[in-house]
Amino acid sequence: MNVTEYIQEDYMEWQRGDVIAISAGTGKGKSHFIKNTLYEYAKSKEKRILFFLHRTNTIEQFEAEIAAEGKDDVIELITYQGFEKTIILQNQIDLWMYEFIICDEYHYFGNDSLFNKYTDLSLNEIIEGADERVVVLMSATNAFIKEYLHKRKSITPKEYVLPANYDYVKTLEFFDDDQLIIDGLKKRVENGEKALIFIESANDCYELYKQFEDHSMFICGKSHSKYKYVDEEKREKLLTNQKFDDLFLFTTQTLDAGLNIIDDDLHFIIVDISDPDVLVQCVGRKRIRDAETDYVHLVVKNRSNGRLGHDKGNLTTRMKHAKFLEEHSQEEYDRVFYREPDPYQLVYYEPLPNHLYKIGVNELLFDSYKYKYKRLEVIQEMAGGYRQFIVELFGKEGSVSMDAYLDSNTRTALEEAHSQGLLFYSKKEKQIFAEQLGLKSNGRLVTGVRKINELLTTKEASFRIFPHEAKKDGKRYKTTWRIIQMPK
Repeated sequence: MNVTEYIQEDYMEWQRGDVIAISAGTGKGKSHFIKNTLYEYAKSKEKRILFFLHRTNTIEQFEAEIAAEGKDDVIELITYQGFEKTIILQNQIDLWMYEFIICDEYHYFGNDSLFNKYTDLSLNEIIEGADERVVVLMSATNAFIKEYLHKRKSITPKEYVLPANYDYVKTLEFFDDDQLIIDGLKKRVENGEKALIFIESANDCYELYKQFEDHSMFICGKSHSKYKYVDEEKREKLLTNQKFDDLFLFTTQTLDAGLNIIDDDLHFIIVDISDPDVLVQCVGRKRIRDAETDYVHLVVKNRSNGRLGHDKGNLTTRMKHAKFLEEHSQEEYDRVFYREPDPYQLVYYEPLPNHLYKIGVNELLFDSYKYKYKRLEVIQEMAGGYRQFIVELFGKEGSVSMDAYLDSNTRTALEEAHSQGLLFYSKKEKQIFAEQLGLKSNGRLVTGVRKINELLTTKEASFRIFPHEAKKDGKRYKTTWRIIQMPK
């Protein structure tokens, strides 16, 4: 079922003041519904549609389609960033001219707030005048913004939810060591198999691309220094044909929305992106035309609990100024942070008339950090951490075997000790083996048999340590360790 079929004729009942949220995965026809069904309805009522998009390449694509179909008489396109610029210059567009405001990929407000400090301006401008228009929010990943609208704006959108279906993800694998990706790509070269590779860091993405330059193309954001290595001819061809000719496309998340890749020969997607919402958007760039025959092998970079803890620490640092202001008066804030501006710009000074200023907090970005922090806590508490979270996100629980949530070194140590029938008698032997396992609790290495077994149980491992009495060289050991495997 697509969006048009799901909404049916409900759109005819939408009234000014309604905020509509269409939650559907990529390829479910969100934009098709706007460009066709809602277009025809708006035109019949002599109403106009303002369609917000969040990537320049998306606008280029849409403008060509709408102009070719003669629908630019009703639909006008604009980027969120362009709209924000008009607000800053106090020359913003009069939204009252439009009956329908469409916010495509509206997770933009939260995701891009990490590097664009003005996303709250466009969201506030659109929402605060919502009683004068119908606002339609569309995205596959929108939990945070819905939470923000409810908490900060007392808005609960009317929802149309089409659950995501990832049956086309044939296999889901994880890697910890980047060398595994390099080895895997070399195999893809030998077999002539295409792959789409998303890397969070533009620098890392470019370095990996260079190793396969003869078989690849590279894309990153225009504002990044590495953009000078982007082949513009290939980029334009990609946008036009929605397909790349090389074996590999290395890109950052700048490709995560707005571009469809339609290629029946593309079956491998590799993602080194930490944010689960962005990861989902990346995977959705490959459009599935035939659910019966098309498929994807998805490979994801794992994040250890230690790495997640580091990410939490980074968020805590970023929230330092805003958190203090949330819990203290402005006078106390001015005293504690005297001449110390917030380096992450959550706290800012808004100019007022007569050369005065007022202190403000970017609530959208602040709440986004809080949301991400809470989610990291949830992931850390799961048996398999990040790996399990992604497995459940894509509904692939049944495809994961026991021991999948173990670190590769831990799994290897257990498998070898079990297959070789090793016994650990002395305290020193047990200590060395515990170090090989590398299991930690609250950041500290676990060496006791009871705690090790507790962690193995939590991680749904098939192995346990069985302490028993045994003799060696005539000496009796009451708690000799032996590795046993639990039945599946």
